[in-house]
This record gives sequence, structure tokens and C-alpha cells, in this order.
Amino acid sequence: MIVWAGAFSAIKRLVDGGVSASDVAVARYLVAAPGFAVALVLTGGLRGLTRRDAARVLSAGLLVVTVYHLALNQGERYTTAGTAAVIIAAAPGITLGLAVALGLEQFSLRRVGGLGLAFGGVLVVVLLGAGERVSVHSVRGPLLVLAAALAFAGYNVIVKPLLERHSAVAVTAAASLVGTLALLPLAGSSTLRAARHLSGSQWLLVGYLGIVSTLLAYVAWTLALRRLDASRAVSFLYAVPVFGLVIGALTLGESVTLWLAAGGAMIVGGVALAQ
Repeated sequence: MIVWAGAFSAIKRLVDGGVSASDVAVARYLVAAPGFAVALVLTGGLRGLTRRDAARVLSAGLLVVTVYHLALNQGERYTTAGTAAVIIAAAPGITLGLAVALGLEQFSLRRVGGLGLAFGGVLVVVLLGAGERVSVHSVRGPLLVLAAALAFAGYNVIVKPLLERHSAVAVTAAASLVGTLALLPLAGSSTLRAARHLSGSQWLLVGYLGIVSTLLAYVAWTLALRRLDASRAVSFLYAVPVFGLVIGALTLGESVTLWLAAGGAMIVGGVALAQ
């Protein structure tokens, strides 16, 4: 959870250092792609993949890599790393809301109440979290990050049927490789120039994003799921926004407003209640 939370500050440091949102995403996944390819081979791939399943993998990859990371990275240009971590914490709640709306999960008053509380927290963070007067400029970043959370929620709903027939690692690896391919058209001469001008510390941040927070953290998460019940493991996700706020404050000097803390508490509490 600490590694995942640290990714928000790493992205913020890179985009504030002049690296474009698309270049951060491309560099991150070009670093991670070889590991995903190895994982796909070691798990035996996606055998017996139907056309419908292939369409799901394609859609999932576009959402979880291309849309998610471009929206998140661009959003962090205009908001803090801590705010981004708090808004992304709503993704499990959005996933559950979509699943209930599509009839994949059962409707209950407890779930509706929890989701209502969480989405109220999102509004508080988007509108008031930065402590500024509400304006187009102040909500631009949070809304882009919210789009990333929606993309991640859509990914979760799309891949769920695949996990009944295929390895979770294989599905994730295949979707990540598809998303990486979709990012490649965004890489051009400007990307090469940006790579040549990256400082040593910026390359370390790219390595952290691609290897540590994308590959190694996912492996650690998978190993944890073997030793813990899924519901117990998921509860640890509630720590990500907390760590995200702390890491942003310590490494970037970001301030934590009362509205941001209150909205974060509403999101985490609402998602926990709904789940």
C-alpha cells in the first residue's frame, strides 16, 4: 500500500518537472512491459480465448492503462498528489456502483448508503479539497483524476467474467500489454528528447513507477491474496489515500486541508460500508 501510495507523489514530481503526462505513461509501461510479457508466458497465457473475451481484454487494456494513466497524470498537473490518492480511493465504490447498476451485484440499502456517502466525499474533495474558491481551474485536476477512477472501475467490471476462466495474473498482464501498445502512438521525437533530458533522479522515479509500483507491487499483492482472505486483503486498500496524503506532505510539502481530510474520510468510510 505504501508503494502504491508513493506512485502519486512520483507522478507529481515528474509532471511538475516538465515531463508530459503521456511521456510519463509511456516510460512507465515500457519499463514494465517486459515483466508483463514474462508473466503472461509463465502463466500459460490466455488459452481458449474467444472473440468476446478478446474484446474484453482489449477494452480492459485501453481503460486500465491508456485512459487511466493519461487522465491521472494530466490531472496531477493541476492538483496535488494527496488529492489524487484520495479520489482514486473511490474506485472500488464506483466499481460496486456499476456492478449493482448492471445487475452483477445485489442491491441493498446498506450499499446504497455507503456509496452515497463515498460519492458525497468525492464531491467534497473535488469542489473544496484544495481549499480554493470553486472555479473551473480548481476542479480541472480533480475531475481528470475522477475520470481515471471511472476508467479503473470500468476495467474491474469488464475483467470480472474473464477471471472465472483465466488466471488473474495472465489477464492483468495481457491487458497491460494491450494498453502499452495503445500508448506507443503517443511516443514520438518529443518523447525521445524528453528521455535524453531526464535527470538521474527523474529516471529513478520512472523506474520506481514501472518496476516497483507496477510490477513488484502487483506480485506482492498476488502473494498476499494467497495468504489472506480477499475481503481482508481489500481492507488494506483503505490505507492508500492515507499514505498518499502523508507521502505528498513529506516529500512535496503539500498541505492537507480540513475539507480534503473530511472528504477522504467520507470516501473511505462509505466504500467500507458499501463493501
